[in-house]
Parts: sequence; structure tokens; C-alpha cells
Amino acid sequence: MHERGQGVPPDTAEAVAWYRRAALQGDVHAQFRLGFLYAYGRGVDRDVVQAADWYGRAAARGNRAAQVALDELRAEERLAGPGGSREALLLRGAADRGGATAQYQLAVRYATGEGVALDAEQAAHWYRRAAEQGLAPAQYQIGLRYANGDGVTQDYAEAVKWYRRAAEQGVAFAQFNLGVRYANGQGVERDPVQAYQWFSLSAQSLIGNEADSARQARDSIKAQLTPEQLARGDEMVKGWRAKPEVVPGAPSATPRR
Repeated sequence: MHERGQGVPPDTAEAVAWYRRAALQGDVHAQFRLGFLYAYGRGVDRDVVQAADWYGRAAARGNRAAQVALDELRAEERLAGPGGSREALLLRGAADRGGATAQYQLAVRYATGEGVALDAEQAAHWYRRAAEQGLAPAQYQIGLRYANGDGVTQDYAEAVKWYRRAAEQGVAFAQFNLGVRYANGQGVERDPVQAYQWFSLSAQSLIGNEADSARQARDSIKAQLTPEQLARGDEMVKGWRAKPEVVPGAPSATPRR
């Protein structure tokens, strides 16, 4: 009642107290709910050890949901290893359940070693999982990894595919890198008009030295175009509109190169 506010004001801390009393008396549902509250830090400080204990007690008495939750928690503990953060453990659970934002954040942790051991392959895996759901920053990041062979086998065509999806959503760094691929014919047939379009679009959004680099690349490729090609490129730039792939909870921060 206290957890959901049924007949009383919602009070998760009070719910924890009542669940604990019932759990200590062997109530399986209370044991499962107490494990859940510890796992997610609701009404108590987050504590995966306590969560595993209460899930385990309920699972031992036949609660299937508690067994599933316990298995997930154990998998998360193996993920983090010695010194792994509890936040990373819980993040893994959300990522496993298909949360695109959690998958992206978990990839960042693997890429930086925050709360988990550095692991380029795992970073690439989770970036791709999030990218497949339409998350633009993840699409850019997995494109980078295919371009550089970081955690995956180097594949310029695959890099172009992901750069394009991110570029179409308006990620300026992806637009610039896609322009580079078209200018050099890496992973795609060389096309100076397409290169001009993507360099021009990235130059409109980037700032500082990065904007200068985009403008220099645009002007360099512009010198190679015929008047007809330049006119077509300018029309492409003028007519371009971002095509967002809507993903609930997507991170809004601009990814860095």
C-alpha cells in the first residue's frame, strides 16, 4: 500500500519497512519487492548485494520473477568485475532489456573505462545495438569504429552506412566524415558533389577549429567542380532537411570526434 499509495500517501521508505517485516517472516512477494527496491535504490540506498540476497530468498521459494531478476543481477556483477560500479551493473540490466539510451551510455563506459574495464569490442557492440534503434550519436560512434577498426573489423563501407544514417539526422561530425569518404572514395564511389554537400552542411553546424576544417574541405572540393556540378551541389545543400529517427529517451548531447 505504501509503495503505490493505495489508501495512504505514497511512501517508498515506509514500504521498505513493511516489506522487510513481512520478508523476514517468509513472505515471498515481500522478499521479491524488497530485492527490487534495493536493486533500483527506491526508498533505500541502492545495494546490489542486498538485492541479490532478497531476490535469492524469493527465488528459493519458487518465485520465477525473482529468479529472473537474480540471474540478471549476477550477469551484471560478472560484467563489472572487481571494482565495477553498481551504476554500471544496473545500466547493463536496462541495456539488456533493450533501452537504447542505456545501451549508448553503457557503450560510453566501455569506451572510457568508467565503472567497467576498458573493452573496445563491448563498446562497439553496445554502440551498434543503440545505433540499430535509430540513436544518432550511437550511429556516428559505430561509424567511427568501423572506419578505424576499433573493436570491430575495419570496414569502410559499413562506416559509410552508419555515417550516412547519423548525417541524415543532422550529426555534423558524421556529415563531415561522410564528406571525407565521398571525397576520397573510401567505402563508397568517389563523388565530389556529394562531398561538397556534406562538407557544406557540416560547416553550417560545427564551431571553432572544426568549422574551419569543414570550410577548408568544402572549398577544396569546390575547386574541383564544374559550374553545373557546383549548382547541383548548392541545390542539394539548400534542399536538405534532417530526417530524425525518433528514439524515446535519446541523448541530446552532440557527440565528439
